[in-house]
Amino acid sequence: MHLKFPPHFRERIVERGINIDHIKLAVREPDTKEQTFEGRTRVIKEMDGKKIEVIYFKEAFRDKKEEYIIVTAYYL
Repeated sequence: MHLKFPPHFRERIVERGINIDHIKLAVREPDTKEQTFEGRTRVIKEMDGKKIEVIYFKEAFRDKKEEYIIVTAYYL
């Protein structure tokens, strides 16, 4: 699994004080998972007394492993 963070989202991670490990864990081992619009997936994971919500979509190419493109993430 390879997570990809677009440049604008990297700024949001810092602004929101988001722990990258929380994003990774939420995508890998979500407590809840649902499909949303345009092929996106929303996951929620509770850890360290907080809940994080992550929205992502997957891209797969013949010559590459699946990439998970993180659209947004925030603590609830």
